[in-house]
Amino acid sequence: MPLTTSTDITIADLPHLASLDYESWQTPPNPQLKHFRPPFPSRGAAETWYITSRTARVESPDPNTDFVKCYDEETGEIVGCAVWFVNHGLQEGKEKKKVEATWHAEGSEEREFAERFVNGLWGFIDERVPGPRMDLHSIITSPKHRKNGCARLLLAHGKQKADALNIPIVISSLPSARGAYEKCGFGAIEVIPPHPSLKGREEEVEGGMSDKWRSWCEEDLSGWLMWRPVGRDYREGDKAPWVVDG
Repeated sequence: MPLTTSTDITIADLPHLASLDYESWQTPPNPQLKHFRPPFPSRGAAETWYITSRTARVESPDPNTDFVKCYDEETGEIVGCAVWFVNHGLQEGKEKKKVEATWHAEGSEEREFAERFVNGLWGFIDERVPGPRMDLHSIITSPKHRKNGCARLLLAHGKQKADALNIPIVISSLPSARGAYEKCGFGAIEVIPPHPSLKGREEEVEGGMSDKWRSWCEEDLSGWLMWRPVGRDYREGDKAPWVVDG
């Protein structure tokens, strides 16, 4: 299966990508995904949401975003995709806009939890890498075609672009994916912990946390901050710029 990548994604590709997205995130299930997306009553609803949310990205591309597909050159079958984003860093004198979890109902616990979790994650990364960098917003591969080089090709696209722009790459990785990123030239620098405000809600709200909120806190919400220096793959012994000895 000769694989290659392309940013030439069309509206016609979206139904297949929607199916691929659903299967990829279910194998294995990702407990953090519900904080980044709406709750779906069915697979069909999830795929419809994906097509709708990606249509604007295809029709009106963002110059800072690369939506990349990996496909079989012989059959044309798409077996993976990734979204890379050129992050220009924190602008002096400007406060970074917070993520609003509009995919959850306004005033709901789901929305409040998602906003604390997602903004805490990006805030942690921004503190360590405030300057320009390449971010990997998502990467998926078909469960039927894993370990055939698809993910490596999708990551190579981001590495090539980062090198051309002379910027590092930062990835927030699930603990289960750490090894795969390390094999592709990224260093696992430190654990990204859940934001303290998630458990801090116990002291903020009369009556403490609800059972639902507490159950979310008990899930594994940690990640790994993966880093690749400018111009080359990570090497054992490399130290990220923000790491201070002792």
